[in-house]
Amino acid sequence: MTSDALLTDRRDRVLAAMADADLDVLVLGRQDDANFAAGMHRLWTAGTRPFGAGCIVVRSTGRTHVLSSWDAGLPATMSVDDLYPATWNPRIMAGYLAEVPGLSTARRIGVDEVSPSFARAAARIAPGATVVPADDVIAAARCRKAPEEIELIRQSCAVARMGVEAVLKDPSDGIARAIIAMAAQGATIPSSAPSARSLPDGFTIDIGVIVDGYEGGIGGRFIAAGRVSRSKLPAACRAGATHRDLTLAATDANWLVRGLGMGFEKPVMNTRLGTGQVLEQGMVLSVSDGEHRDVVLVTAGEPEVLSIARAEETVERRES
Repeated sequence: MTSDALLTDRRDRVLAAMADADLDVLVLGRQDDANFAAGMHRLWTAGTRPFGAGCIVVRSTGRTHVLSSWDAGLPATMSVDDLYPATWNPRIMAGYLAEVPGLSTARRIGVDEVSPSFARAAARIAPGATVVPADDVIAAARCRKAPEEIELIRQSCAVARMGVEAVLKDPSDGIARAIIAMAAQGATIPSSAPSARSLPDGFTIDIGVIVDGYEGGIGGRFIAAGRVSRSKLPAACRAGATHRDLTLAATDANWLVRGLGMGFEKPVMNTRLGTGQVLEQGMVLSVSDGEHRDVVLVTAGEPEVLSIARAEETVERRES
């Protein structure tokens, strides 16, 4: 479970990023951004979720407000007074937002996504404010992981490995065994579509899962004894590594290195994207090189592979 200390740390990181960008208010519509800032999981719904003011962070008060009709899972860093209910009526919603302390007097409002209806609402609620894109602001707050976040990601990776082991123990049911094994650990939310494909000499398996809000995963070619695929790309994910460094280390044209935490994060680098990006200490990355995928922590020294147990990591380094 996420501790109150981590929730406070995440909120403080968001407020610090807002101060650096001179934002008075940050409006978040993406589910993962809202979860990061507030620590409260909003009601899950199937299908698409159009942009809405799902979470509002006000720098002057230091408070976080969430669109929610229930208080289940309300973290200690918030109270029921920080919630505003859902409605299909834009005028009623505008009234709720106008009551958020510090919103009507804001000079600069940042949004991670925007819609024409919100832009019009912001003009009425805070007539003196300028609405600006702020996806980079929340990305900066999420970029480098706290120690507790790293451990949560490590635990999610361990659950994903349990799913792989379940497939290897009973290949007849394929991915169904993996889903059952992970559900037994309380993990029922995939981060990507799980896959398991039989080969003459084993399987290609890729499993990603979200546990306590944080993503973990692993992929590659497996036999009963474990993973047999290898890649030099995870070892290249060092602090200061550039797009060129990663391109030289990759063995497959479809390689991908992207930020991982509470969902898909920056940086995003592949053969075409992220040519100006540089990896930084504290980032956690999903590193794919063909069928091989690992979750990697960028450290001051050698990268740490979170998707394999520490004992397995030692063996892999000896063999590489």
